[in-house]
Amino acid sequence: MHLETAEPFPYDIPTAVSAREATRLQEMATGKCILELGAQYGFSTIVLAKTARVVHSVDWHQGDSMAGHLNSLDHYFGNLQRHVARNVVTHVGRFEDVVPLFALGAFDGCFLDGEHDLTSVQRDSAMAMRVVKPGGWLAWHDYGRPGTAVAAVLDELAMVYRRKVDSVDFLAWIVR
Repeated sequence: MHLETAEPFPYDIPTAVSAREATRLQEMATGKCILELGAQYGFSTIVLAKTARVVHSVDWHQGDSMAGHLNSLDHYFGNLQRHVARNVVTHVGRFEDVVPLFALGAFDGCFLDGEHDLTSVQRDSAMAMRVVKPGGWLAWHDYGRPGTAVAAVLDELAMVYRRKVDSVDFLAWIVR
């Protein structure tokens, strides 16, 4: 399935998300209520918002050890204004402070791209599992990328929940 977007992917925004990954995210988000954990400059937010019903984007916009510590909030809002703003709800804060405020099963899918150390990936994954409804999907970026714990955590989750891991480039997902 190939989706035609209103415009090409916003590659004027710094990102590590490939075109194949962006296409798959759009396919999974079509018509759905999506949670995004980690937005930085908003590339993935915009990609998801092009096809989703609504995207709830959570980021504290102060960076991390992998992306660098910098304030990305002004760039994020500027990019949203240039590309899409109609169906994005922005939550500025740390995942562990914001995600517990959402109802159980509130989302059809979740894209996770936060810190990539073992503790953070485990914590973020557990929070996402709580707020994504059964039958929804969870997708992680940087699966298999050296120096990250994403593959170890996702592979363990897939084994525990008896789910198949699907992937495109460094994007991997399971159905809850």
